[in-house]
Amino acid sequence: MPYERYKSLRLAEYDYSSPGAYFVTICAKNKVPLFGNIQTEKMYFNAAGEFAANEILDIPNHYDCVGIGENIVMPNHVHMVVYIYESTVANQADAKKPIRLQDIIGSYKSGVTRKAKLLQGFENFAWQRYYFDHITRNDHALANISDYIKMNPAKWSEDLENLEYMKSLETKEREKKLKMLYKELCIRNNKTASGKP
Repeated sequence: MPYERYKSLRLAEYDYSSPGAYFVTICAKNKVPLFGNIQTEKMYFNAAGEFAANEILDIPNHYDCVGIGENIVMPNHVHMVVYIYESTVANQADAKKPIRLQDIIGSYKSGVTRKAKLLQGFENFAWQRYYFDHITRNDHALANISDYIKMNPAKWSEDLENLEYMKSLETKEREKKLKMLYKELCIRNNKTASGKP
């Protein structure tokens, strides 16, 4: 989700290692299109985009209690649904520190950055400092979010992360569209923004 100020708005009282579904958006620094482009309502990856997409699918391989739902890599941002489950570690002595959402996203960002910087022309690759998360409270919201992610490429011309589109809107119109989007996704009451470099 687009925000102009990058302060940590994460819910201070919420345990982000709690089992649940989390809708996460991560933007490239300054929302530069680092991952490819949209043509005829379809996303075409460059090499950095391939890394970003593959690293999403690889996330569950690093944790015993994490899954990935609907996801998409767009020209300048990434959307994914992250599932955190109860740990399957049976032996308490082997139990590790609970995995938090910020740990998962921080590791993902680091992995993509490390690989992308090896590419010619991507030596200065960087993410926006903060990412944005939404705690998904019910199946209806999750279904709406999943549909929204699927439809992202088809709606790129009016995407709220598309800088060219956003420049064409007045400030009040941007705010109105943002509020409408939250309402449609049924997540108005649990907006949060989290951050890890």
